[in-house]
Amino acid sequence: METKVKDMINSDKKKALEYMKDKEKSKKLIDEAIHKSREESSGIKEFSGDLHTIINMFKAFISGEYRSVSKRTIITIIAALLYFVNPLDVVPDFIIYAGFIDDALVISLAIRSIKNEIEDFKRWKEINKIYE
Repeated sequence: METKVKDMINSDKKKALEYMKDKEKSKKLIDEAIHKSREESSGIKEFSGDLHTIINMFKAFISGEYRSVSKRTIITIIAALLYFVNPLDVVPDFIIYAGFIDDALVISLAIRSIKNEIEDFKRWKEINKIYE
């Protein structure tokens, strides 16, 4: 399963470049990720706080409000969100309980790989008194 997940993430990283250039596509992805995270919160409870943080980080990047983030981090966020919103990923989401295992794996891997920049974003929000 891990190899299939990595292959899909690499495929999504290629798509991520398109999203970086297209604000409307990016906004739609953000909306889909927010909707799914609210709809299926029981399957993502462990990392829902960090998931919302990376969604907000991407949203702030797209709006131009926050630019102190690497291209690699934005691509990682987009690829993780593309995987997360895809209902037919390695383990389809309609398979009760098991369908979110791969989503959890992908999100947690993404979060771990960009942890320092997530912390920088949280500090920036705190300094600028930005609350969601």
